Amino acid sequence: MASEAEVLLGELRDKVKNAKNVPMSASAMLNRAEVLDMIDRIGDALEEGIREAKRISSTSLETLERAQEEAQQIIRQAEERAEFLAAETNVGQVAQRQAKELKERSERESQALMKETDSFVDNRMATFEAALLNTLNQVKTMRAKLSDRSGLDAEEMDFDSTSIISRVPRD
Repeated sequence: MASEAEVLLGELRDKVKNAKNVPMSASAMLNRAEVLDMIDRIGDALEEGIREAKRISSTSLETLERAQEEAQQIIRQAEERAEFLAAETNVGQVAQRQAKELKERSERESQALMKETDSFVDNRMATFEAALLNTLNQVKTMRAKLSDRSGLDAEEMDFDSTSIISRVPRD
């Protein structure tokens, strides 16, 4: 499934590809307002992708926190059970050993869940990063082609990717 930014880049590419040629020139005629509108829509789509990545990261963090709370609850229950068994029977050592084993198992499970969650978040962020870099490279390539083909000077093509990034809300 293509992201909205990729779809918009495809549309922009088609618009440039199908633009009317300037007679006796390698340049093409494009409606500046339409092209700028498409660039703005691509920027908005990238912002939405960044917000989605932040949401995924936040959700993963909440899952990790819940897992840690569950692990702590399991540990508390194991300690309570061990104390009860020690007080209830003459096999206090058995109860302590079982409590220790349960605690260690809970800690291992908690660590494994934490590692799995971190791996999931890292994979999602890496995928998102790759998509953003790919989109950014496509935009840079298309802008360079537009500049070369249409002979726009640097002032007309002056568009800094940091201006989009600076509009993204930060938590």
